[in-house]
Amino acid sequence: MAYHYRPTRKFGFIHNAVDNFLHQPKELVRRENLKILTLVAVTSAICFYYDQEIVDAAQQFGRYIGLSGENNTYNITGTKKLRINVPTDLSSGLYYIGDGITELAVNAGFYIYGIAKDDKRALQTAAQLAEGMIAVGSWVQILKHLTGHESPEYASVPGGRWRFFPSPIDYHKTVPKYDAFPSGHLATAMMTTTVISMNYPEYRWIKPLCFTLMGLCGYQMLNNGVHWMGDYPFALALGYSVGKYAFERGRVVVYKNQLSSSTIQPSFEYRVHPVYMGFGTSGLALTVSF
Repeated sequence: MAYHYRPTRKFGFIHNAVDNFLHQPKELVRRENLKILTLVAVTSAICFYYDQEIVDAAQQFGRYIGLSGENNTYNITGTKKLRINVPTDLSSGLYYIGDGITELAVNAGFYIYGIAKDDKRALQTAAQLAEGMIAVGSWVQILKHLTGHESPEYASVPGGRWRFFPSPIDYHKTVPKYDAFPSGHLATAMMTTTVISMNYPEYRWIKPLCFTLMGLCGYQMLNNGVHWMGDYPFALALGYSVGKYAFERGRVVVYKNQLSSSTIQPSFEYRVHPVYMGFGTSGLALTVSF
C-alpha cells in the first residue's frame, strides 16, 4: 500500500484544525479506544499518587549529575513586548525540545522543502503539523484553565494543589500555580512525532529519535519543577490522537495491485463521426482521446 498526496489548500489547515479540535471528544468515547483511555487514567492515577516522590528523585539525580534545574534562556529580540527566547545551556536546551518554537521550526522546514522541491508529501506534512499545533494547543489551554493544577515549583502541598475552574484573573497573575496539567510540551511533541512518523514510515529512525528526545524533555521538566509525572500520560494520548487524525487528511490510498504495470491498462475513448472535407466531398473521421 502507498499514498498519493493531494495538493494543499491555502490556509486549509485552519479549517482542519477546527474539525480536529471538535473531533477529539468523540475519539475518547469510541469503543475501541476505551481500553487505552482506561490505561491512561490508571497510569495517571498512579503517577498522581507518587508525584512528589518522583519529582524529588528526579531533582536529586539532576543535582548529582550536575544538571541545572534553571531554565536559562536569552531573548533574541531584546524587547519584552516581543519575546523570542532561545536556550543557552544543556538544561534549557532539553526543556526547549518540546517548546512551540522547536515545532514551528520543524514545520517551517517541511514547508520550505515542499515548496522548493514541489513535494506534496512534505507540504501535506507541514499543513498537518500546523493543524495539529492549533488543535493540541487549544485543548491543552482549556484543560489547564479547567484543572488549575499547581506546578512543582509553586506547589503548596505535596503533589500540587488542584484548583478546578480557577478565576481567569488569578490564573494569568501567576500562571505556574494553575497550568501543570496536562503538559503542552509533551502533547505537542507527541503530535509532531505522530504526524512525521506516519507520513514517512520508511525512515525507521524517526520514532526512536523522537521518543528519546521526548524522554529527555520530560525528565528535564521534572528536574526544573515545571511538571509532575502525572501530567504526562494524558498529554501523550492527546498528542497522538490529534496527530493521527491530522494524518488522515490529504492523501489517497493506492494499493500495490494498482501500481503494478500488468494491471494498469490505458484508458481512452474513441469516436467515429462524419466529417466534411470540402469541395463537395465527405468522409469518416476517427477521434481518440486518452
